[in-house]
Amino acid sequence: MANCSPTGLPLLCIILGLTIQATCSTLVDTVPELVHQIRFKSEPRMFFNAVTIAFNALLLVNTCLYLPGYFADRDSCAPMTVVATALYHGFMLVFDVFILVKTYTTTRENKMFLSLLTLVLLYRLGSSIADLILTYAAWDASLQACLFYQNQETLRHYTFADISCDVLATAGSLALLVSGSGGLSSLVGQLLIENVVRSGLTLALNGAVMYVAHSGAMSFDDLSLTWMIQNYILMQLMNMEHVYKKRRQERYNTPVGIEEPPNLSRHPKSIFMPTSTSVKPSE
Repeated sequence: MANCSPTGLPLLCIILGLTIQATCSTLVDTVPELVHQIRFKSEPRMFFNAVTIAFNALLLVNTCLYLPGYFADRDSCAPMTVVATALYHGFMLVFDVFILVKTYTTTRENKMFLSLLTLVLLYRLGSSIADLILTYAAWDASLQACLFYQNQETLRHYTFADISCDVLATAGSLALLVSGSGGLSSLVGQLLIENVVRSGLTLALNGAVMYVAHSGAMSFDDLSLTWMIQNYILMQLMNMEHVYKKRRQERYNTPVGIEEPPNLSRHPKSIFMPTSTSVKPSE
């Protein structure tokens, strides 16, 4: 694929601007909070804030480098593509880790779910490394343009890996909801519903991106627009946790975060049974 004429740049620039504004706003809110937690050794929610900062920082740099990469010259063509590809896989991996770890905590650290979590994350990491090696860009002297060559096999694998992460997170949360681990109006039920909504929307989004990416009629501009829209939606889904956290604090008067799995009720139909008889207390 090649960098085509910038006919689609106006819409792309709007999405890029919205993404930059939203990521900066999130970083302004979360960085001071994380610094305060580190300074006073306030461990609850520290992991979530660190993951949020990592995701938004990687996405911000990736977004800022898009236009320079779009108009790359002979010298910057290949290096810009390597950096942009690495940043893309970086924030996608962070997002997958986030949704899976959040679901893992609600399963009371179930060992079976942990095994599946590890497998799909290793698959995502391996496909990312393969894509970094096999996807490249080269300068075309005749066209005076930087041509981008996306390896279709690695694209298929890392997209399928993202979908696998979403399926696992959605299935884990749905299994707990069906098993009756807390009513829908309880704190546990609200955490599970949040997981189902986020992972379900991400699953639908990645499925749509996979369909578009494998459509032969799509131009590079169309694919670029699709990826930018995907990045923006993922960023909003990632930052939804801040909205959910505030609502949980208002409704239940308790600051439960990603590292504070609540005590789930022992239901006879529970699919994810605890691996030991001890119950991990809420912090």
